[in-house]
This record gives sequence, C-alpha cells and structure tokens, in this order.
Amino acid sequence: MIAYNLLSFVSTLKTVGYVLGALLILMIMITVHEFGHYIVGKLFKFKINEFAIGMGPAIFKRKMKSGEDFSVRLLPVGGFCAFEGEDDDGDDPNCFNNKKPWQRILVLVAGATMNYLLALLIIIISMSCYGQTVMGGGKFIEDPAYAGYTLQDDDLIVSIKDSEGKNKTNIFIATDLVSSLNHKKEGDVVLVDVIRDGKQIKDVPVKLRCDVECKNITMVSDCYKALGIGSTMMLNVTESKWFKEGDYIKKLVDRRIDEKETYQDFEEFLYTYEDFIGNLATKNPGDVVTFWVGRAGYEASVPVMVELDEGWADVNKADEAAVLAYFGIDSYSYGYYTIAEYQKLGFFQTIGHAFGYSVRVGGMILKTLGQLLTGALGINAVGGTVTTIVTTTKIISYGFVYALEIAAMIGVNLAVFNLLPIPALDGSRIVFCLIEWIRRKPISRKIEGIIHGVGLILILGFAILVDLLQFI
Repeated sequence: MIAYNLLSFVSTLKTVGYVLGALLILMIMITVHEFGHYIVGKLFKFKINEFAIGMGPAIFKRKMKSGEDFSVRLLPVGGFCAFEGEDDDGDDPNCFNNKKPWQRILVLVAGATMNYLLALLIIIISMSCYGQTVMGGGKFIEDPAYAGYTLQDDDLIVSIKDSEGKNKTNIFIATDLVSSLNHKKEGDVVLVDVIRDGKQIKDVPVKLRCDVECKNITMVSDCYKALGIGSTMMLNVTESKWFKEGDYIKKLVDRRIDEKETYQDFEEFLYTYEDFIGNLATKNPGDVVTFWVGRAGYEASVPVMVELDEGWADVNKADEAAVLAYFGIDSYSYGYYTIAEYQKLGFFQTIGHAFGYSVRVGGMILKTLGQLLTGALGINAVGGTVTTIVTTTKIISYGFVYALEIAAMIGVNLAVFNLLPIPALDGSRIVFCLIEWIRRKPISRKIEGIIHGVGLILILGFAILVDLLQFI
C-alpha cells in the first residue's frame, strides 16, 4: 500500500509538472508577443503605462526607471503592454493614437513578428538537436494488383509529385499528404521520394488504391488508404472479458498460445472489420483464436486468447453490432500504421527546412480557419485556452522534443491568428490604422472602441464554447 501511494504521489507530481510546463510555454509565447509591442513602442517613443506578465490582480509591481510599471499578475494565461491613449485620444503627443499610423502599424505587427521569430528559432534548435520529423508507413498492405507500385514497410515519405515529376510537395506534416493527393483518383500514379533503410530513394512509383476526396485537412485517412498504409481497429471498450479500452487489433493467430505451442502456423493481419469477421465467421464454439493487440503501457504486442463459447453459435455473423457486442466492444474506429523518425540535416538544409516547416504550419492554420468559415470543418475541431493547455500538457509528457514542437506550433498560431482582421486583435487595429492613413483622419475612436469591445466578447465566448464542445 505504501509503495502504491508513493507511485501515485510521483505520478501526480509528474502531471502537475506537465501542466506547469504547458502554462510556462503559453506564458513565454504571450510575454514575447507583448515584448514585441514594447520594444518597437519604445523605439518610437510611445508612452507605455505598464508591461504585465499574466492577468488578474498584481502579485508584484514595480516602477521602472523608464517610467512604466512592470507587474506580474496572478493568472498565468495572458499579459499586456498598456500604451497611453490606446483606446481614446489624449493630449500627450506620445499617446498611442497620436503617433503616426505607420508607426502604430509597426508596433502592432511587432507582436506577431516576435512570436514567429521565436517559433522559427525553436524549430531550428529542434531540427539541429534531433533532426526533422519524417513520417511514413510502418505496414503497407500487400496486394498483387499493386506489385511494383507500392511502398515498403517502414518507408519514410520525404516528398510526393505527380507522374510527370511536377507539382512536388515536401511532406513536413500529415496534412501535407492532403495537399499533394487530394482529388486524385484510384489508379493514378505518383512519384514518392522515400528514406528506406537509411538511404534516400527518389521517384518510387506508387499507384493510388482509392479516390482521394478530402473535404478538409483533417481527413488524412483517405491519403493513408490511397498509399496502401495498413489500418487497424481501434477499440472503444467499457466491459469485455478479453479486450481493454484503447486496444488496437493487429493480427490473428489461429491456435491456442501456451508455453509449449508455437503460433507460426497461421497468422494474418486484420486491417479492417471485414478482415476481423471474415476470419471469425467460420469458427465454432470451442475454437480458440488468439489476437495480437497493441495495448497502452506495453512496448510489444499483447496476446489475447479467446475461446469461443456456446453463445457464439447464436450470434448473427452478418450483424456487426451483435458481433461486437459478443466481444464486449462498444465501437471502433480506424487507426493507421504510421511511423515518424528524426532525420539529421546539414546546417543550411536545417535553416531552409525550418523556414519551410514554419510556413507550412502557418498555412495549415489559415486553411483550418477558412474551412471553419465555409463549414468544411466542424467547430469541434478547434479548442480554446483550456483545450490548448490540456493538449500541450499531454504532448510535453512524451518528451522534451515534443515540448519544442508544440511550443513552435503555438508560436506560429499566435503570430497568424493575431494578424487576422478580427475586432480586438492586432490585425483589426492595423486595418483601422490603414484606413486612417488613407483617409488622413481616424474613424471615431468611440466607434472603434465599441467594435473592439464587441469583438473581444465574441472571441472570449467562442473560446469558451469550443472548450465546452471538446469536453462534451
């Protein structure tokens, strides 16, 4: 009992540490953003009242020699750089709204610029220390119809282009597969550059195994199927004699497993439910089959031996719900045998690929927002501040390299999002400055303030809504 309590305490400490790490990443990114506003504001002699780390009541506050207050506030979920006269007109020539429009635009752009530069630096550090992430397939489905036009197990995908060698897409992230394969048809041939056994092989011809019609950037599974990457049944289980929640079925062995018997006589990968029931439909009560499953907490596959009882004879094998119920499976979804490895690059390659990766992440964010507006992507695909913290906490628990990757993504996200022309964001304020620059007179500060106020309320409401949808 003492040992169990100690392990539980250590686990709790780790979880708290990951949460604090997630909050630290978020705070660093927000502070850097506000610091961008601060340093450019100081450069043009804007009057700054306060620079704050965090939100809510101040737990530390000090007047700096330069005149502004520096504060640390209770809630580690924000921060601000408070300019004099930011939301109204003032008499001081150094008030925010009394400065020239182009100077205000530079101050506003500086926040997102600092976020992007920090994200780019993190990506360069990550790629220099660990290498660039390259994804691929751990298992490709064997099919004689595609002999000579398929990839091999554990191939890492570097880039994809069409059969004529044009329209090359470097594969940095999974959604790049959507960009390269979307709207292609079954039977089309693409040329894939791969890393195989540590060596790069160019222009491997791959014949697509299905049409690819991705309505949004999250539908990567269609691309996996088209490339022939093997799928697996991911199980949702509440109560089962054999399976556990999160198990994924890899293959079936047609015999009992014990210390004296081997299991090499017959084995078959189960890629789909059709494979699952196709192997079981002919079985009778008393037969024993063994599934090899992936299970959380185990590095190797786990054998799950099932002895079919008399109830199996009464199950309608054509009724999927009845078959699943027999095994205690509530439902399933398909996962894919994808893999990812880190490949070291030369110095100049690292710089180039880091820049390309950051641009690709920014493009993914813009595509996501565009598909949200058109309805191609559901609102439950995004989250607010709480979801960001929860997701970041989970990702950094996998290791330091993942902490670097999620920090870079958050940085690029903040840079792109803040420059959007949405009321209350920097992008909207830039629009008002541009209008003033062109008209040579500002729009009513009162009207602008109302627009930004309403925008802030809507943004906060949207963030709360999407967080609630994630938890629901």
